This record gives sequence, C-alpha cells and structure tokens, in this order.
Amino acid sequence: MGLQVLKLYFFKKSAAWRHGLRIGMLVTMALISSLLWAADGADQSGDSTVGAAVIIDGATIFDDVIYDSSQQTPDSAAGDGSAPVMDEQTALEISQQLTRFEENLALLESEEGPYDGSLIEALLDMGRYYTQISQHQSAAEVFERALNITRISGGLLSPQQLPVLEELIDAHKAAGAWQLADDREHLSYYLNTRLHANGTQAYADAAVALGEWKMQALRGNLLGNSALGNIREVENLREVYRLALLSPEGSEMPDPRPQGQSDADPAMSKQTRFALLYGKALAEYNLAEYSLRTLPMNMGRSVERYISEYVCTDVVGANGQVARSCATVRRENPQYREMEMQRDLYRNRVKSAMVALEGSVDEMRSLLATEPALQAADGAPAQQRLDELMTLYSTVNRAFRRSDMLW
Repeated sequence: MGLQVLKLYFFKKSAAWRHGLRIGMLVTMALISSLLWAADGADQSGDSTVGAAVIIDGATIFDDVIYDSSQQTPDSAAGDGSAPVMDEQTALEISQQLTRFEENLALLESEEGPYDGSLIEALLDMGRYYTQISQHQSAAEVFERALNITRISGGLLSPQQLPVLEELIDAHKAAGAWQLADDREHLSYYLNTRLHANGTQAYADAAVALGEWKMQALRGNLLGNSALGNIREVENLREVYRLALLSPEGSEMPDPRPQGQSDADPAMSKQTRFALLYGKALAEYNLAEYSLRTLPMNMGRSVERYISEYVCTDVVGANGQVARSCATVRRENPQYREMEMQRDLYRNRVKSAMVALEGSVDEMRSLLATEPALQAADGAPAQQRLDELMTLYSTVNRAFRRSDMLW
C-alpha cells in the first residue's frame, strides 16, 4: 500500500510543482514513521510504556519548533491508547489538501497575476491549514507571502495588512522565531500609529499589545539581548506608553493619517487608559530594578580620587647644562572620573525611573478616584493593581537606598 501511495504521488501531474518535494517528503516520512511504530509495538508488546514514549508527529518533518499539546507524557499516551500517529491515510489526505491549495493558487496566478488581491484569502486559508497541522514555520512563510501581496496591492500603509500581520505574528511565535515575531510586532504597531491618532482606542490597543509582547520577551530574554540592550528596550517601551497617553491636542506631531481617513476613531476608554498607565508603571519599575540588578561588578570597588606619581623631567641649569629633576606629584586619578561617570549614569537612570513610576501611580490613583468601580482588562479590581505597584515601588526604593549607601 505504501509503495502505491508514493507511486501515485510522485507521478501525479500537478500545477503545484514548486512544493512537490516538500509534500513528497511528508508522505515518505509518514509511511516510514508508521512502519517503525508498528515494528516497535510488535517488539515491545509486553511494555506499553516504551512504545507510548515514542510520540511520532509529522510536524518535525519541516524542522519546526512545536508548542502544542501533542507531545504527551508516556503515562497519558499509554493510558488512552490513542497515540498521535500519522498513518498512511492521514498523510495522503494532507498531501492531497496541500496539492489542492497549490493548484488553486496556480490557477489564480495564471488568471489574475502574481500580486492580485484575490491571492490573499487563498494564502491565508493555506497558512491556517499549516497552523492546524502544527507546521508553524511553513504557515509563517505563506503568511509572509500574503503580507507582501497586501503591501503591493494595497499600499505600504493599508489597513488590510493588520489581520495578516496578526496571523503572521502568531505563526512566528509558535515556531519560536522570536526575532521575526518582534520585527512584525513593531510593524503592526507602526501601522496603527500611522492609521490612528493619539488618544484613540485603536492606537492605545496597539501600544498595549506591543508592551505585553516586549515584557514577555524581556522576562525570558527571548531576543538574546545584552544587559544594556534590555535596558534600552525598556526605555523605548516607556516612550511607546507616553505617546499613547497623549491626547490628540497634546501631540506635537502632525496628523499622519492618509487623506480621506475617517476621524471617527473612538476615544480611549478609561479602562484602556488605566491599562496604559499600569504598563508604563511596570516598564518604569523594570527599568529601575534591572538597572540595579545589572550594575557592573567594579561599581562597588573603592577608587581613590587622587594618586601620587614619581615624575622626572629634564631641567636646564644656569650654566646651560641639562640636569634631571625628579619629584613626587599628586594628581587626579583618571579611573576615579570614569567610575563617577558610570555611577552618575546608573544613579540618574534609576532615579528617573522611580520618579516616573511615582508619577504613573499618582495618575492611576486620580483616575481611580473618578471611577471607583474601575476594573483592569483581566477583570481584576483596579485598586488591586494599584496596590501591587505600590509594593513594587517600595521594594525598588529600598533596594536603591541600600545600593546608594554603598556608593
């Protein structure tokens, strides 16, 4: 049966010749996996744990990183007796479905051209199918193609890019391509800031989304930045929140929206404003805490301000003869000046973050006074979030006082 499936696939004439090799590999590996699974089950019939631990998933054919629930534990896999094995029938159905997608794309390209807008929906359907079978890297490639067509057909600032970007970002994150996900998160934020004015709900939602991703990336160091790189990321995030909190009248930037753009964007809700202030306060806390935690090791080393040196100079005497004169002189230590500059840099950074954190907390307290029943986006009481920030402020303030005493 396996040879017949391979023969049927490899000799089938299809308009989707560009991805034929990939689909062929999928079918071939699925057949081999099925045979290996069967052989292992026959040899280890008396030990169900060994057989259940070998979870064969067709997703690994594309060298993808998978973050889903298909990787079961040995106990759970042996308990329900239904290991996620891709058999011949499943592999054949997948290959046939992918072939239909490619044939449809080839037909649309031949009729409408390679950059026609009708290709976008077909590519999105194909990318979602790749996501459904946990081929996230392949899904990202298809979504990237859909994004490029959208930018060509609709323009670099077309709002049609936003839903495509959302699918693309999810695919990159599922595949573990953190840097690519970060690039597309920035593109999505940039588009929203060009399409919507400060103080609107859409602008604020874009800032909140970027802030949540940045904090996730910083906590896990997903982007592999250095300590200084992470500090700069947090500083940039503070600016994102600051711009989002500006009212349209308070913005000093000209209206960037294309001509004909509607001014009917809804204003930012109080709940969203509270979320922005909370995100800004968290960014300021993390900036202060991270700066204190990543101080250079030599920062606590004592450096003398003045040093003594034995200096010799040539002096011409009254008789015209050159004589060597030596003496001990006292001068400022260049390392002391360098150390003071480093201390001032970190000290000012921490102080600035703490002052801004206190200001954000005061704004949240004022907003809560006008809306006592206000809730956070996750449904938690706003007062609870405010209490959390007060605790964080006390913690970082205490750590700063202790470190400042050592300086």
